[in-house]
Amino acid sequence: MTRIMAIVSQKGGVGKTSLVQNLGAELANQGQLTLLVDLDPQSNLTTGWGLDPGEDRYTIYDAMSDPKHSTQTIMEIRPNLYLMPANLDLAGAELAFINEIDRNTKLRKALAPIAHHFDFILIDGPPSLGFFTVNALAAASEILIPLQVHPYAYKALDQLMSIVAKVEEINPSLFLGGITLTMYDQRNSLTSAIEDAARKRFPDSVFSTVIPINVRIAEATLDGISVSEYEPSSSGAKAYQALAQEVIARGQA
Repeated sequence: MTRIMAIVSQKGGVGKTSLVQNLGAELANQGQLTLLVDLDPQSNLTTGWGLDPGEDRYTIYDAMSDPKHSTQTIMEIRPNLYLMPANLDLAGAELAFINEIDRNTKLRKALAPIAHHFDFILIDGPPSLGFFTVNALAAASEILIPLQVHPYAYKALDQLMSIVAKVEEINPSLFLGGITLTMYDQRNSLTSAIEDAARKRFPDSVFSTVIPINVRIAEATLDGISVSEYEPSSSGAKAYQALAQEVIARGQA
């Protein structure tokens, strides 16, 4: 059974795209056939793998426009790891689909022809609660929330969970697959307080693994590779390796 995970947060700068890129890379390294979906018009996930969004290729927008293009959209970027890239055409998707009755399930229909080929599909959308996030949630089987260890990010959970509740009307099987603490800095006095609050509120959902603030993660993205390729001994690489093991284990429980 394919696990389709929407990685969502309406707050920018929480490490969401880095989470998709590096968790996806580690799932693939651990033998899981993994597809990454770039559902952000800024195409940060696409550029994070060293690809030029301006190149002429099929993108996720083509697949959402006509699911017959879904297979042509998929690119193999590493062993076991595939990408459905994005480009600026995606910025016009909301307007293009606004009058279509299935506008909120365009991504679900785009993934339907190819989902069974993969163990994991990770969806990366923009930091908003609009059209793209709703499509991601409607297509997913579970939600993965990157929670920056910061008071504003913690407070934003309420708004996100309210959107999730509304999307359950069109995707009743959707559930919270996990919360990952990101930008974790144990030197900051607020870190432990926010971590404690999150673990008490979501006792079964917060992963044991936390993603630390680690410059190697950003440096790897600039080089168009995962942090485990860039510096496998770094704290960031080790954290993503451990997180991938947790994610796989939860699906086997």
